[in-house]
Amino acid sequence: RERASQADKLRALGQLASGVAHDFNNALAAILGRAQLMRRQIQDPGQTRNLDIIQTAAEDAAATVRRIQTFARQSQAKEFELLEAGSLLRDAIEITRTRWENEARTRGLHYEVELSAPCETYTAGSASELREVFVNLIVNAVDAMPFGGQLSISCERKDGQLYLRFADTGVGMTEEVRERIFEPFYTTKGMQGTGLGLAVSYGIIERHGGHINVESEVGKGTVFEIDLPVAEASTLEKDAHPAQDETASLSILVVDDEDVVRETLGEMLAILTHRVVLVKSGRKALETLSAQHFDMVFTDLSMPEMDGWEVAREIRRRWPEMLVVLVTGYGKGTEPPTGEKNLIDGVIGKPFDFLQVTETITQVTNKQGVG
Repeated sequence: RERASQADKLRALGQLASGVAHDFNNALAAILGRAQLMRRQIQDPGQTRNLDIIQTAAEDAAATVRRIQTFARQSQAKEFELLEAGSLLRDAIEITRTRWENEARTRGLHYEVELSAPCETYTAGSASELREVFVNLIVNAVDAMPFGGQLSISCERKDGQLYLRFADTGVGMTEEVRERIFEPFYTTKGMQGTGLGLAVSYGIIERHGGHINVESEVGKGTVFEIDLPVAEASTLEKDAHPAQDETASLSILVVDDEDVVRETLGEMLAILTHRVVLVKSGRKALETLSAQHFDMVFTDLSMPEMDGWEVAREIRRRWPEMLVVLVTGYGKGTEPPTGEKNLIDGVIGKPFDFLQVTETITQVTNKQGVG
């Protein structure tokens, strides 16, 4: 009952936050896109440094929005790949090394973070999501040991389950804190904490078919335990990441009612050597498609009068071979309201950068053999 209640809270929060996240993503798309465009044009080191700071801040804000959006997708299926748990744990240790080794040394502190066994067991999941969970647990453990200490990470395979254990020698937590530790926005770190890390971690583990539990004693330390289903190497193929092909210059129509987002995406595409036409409504897009040849359409999802799904549906009816990419601030898990299949060829979430735009075009054109 407690787990069901927690999952319901996360879903309710996600649904409430979804619209707000969309508006933030529109703003962040403009900030991040413009910073990258200016970064390509300016040579002065002082100015480029300022743009780098703006870009980093926008990317951090986008990551926070994605974590909030995660709450809305607790029940959504996700493509999983075969993962070696030990590899993900080693990645998380390296990602956090500056925190518990380099920075700690400057403050005269010493931490030991160790993986006690190779942990060569496989599970099915999302590498980035599980890495995020492990990073959160390591960072929390270090924060709970203000005078230094030891974090021991271990794993065990038993009865078709993978058991992971993160045990620290920190200050521990009271029973009241322990009972609320997975609640969204609950934090013991004051202004330094968001209260999202463990709540997101809880949702990720549940979505992977596992569980996360915590035991703690004040003055002695805390133990987080995770169990995940074991996957055999023969049941899933490892995800392959083929080298991306360079795509030829394409004729692309961009449809978005937000001027700054439309113009930013248009300039990015132009710099990537594509021929670009910009329109601000679905109806104008259909008129333009009737008058000119295009290889691809980028259409915003949320627009007045005619939304992105309606645009895609009409394009499929009139130009069935046209490539359609949906641009959305609601996250990449967007599904058509009617359950229709094959309305679009790809999705790109806001805020986007040059790499994401390039990868999306490459994936869509490779899939259809265009370019």
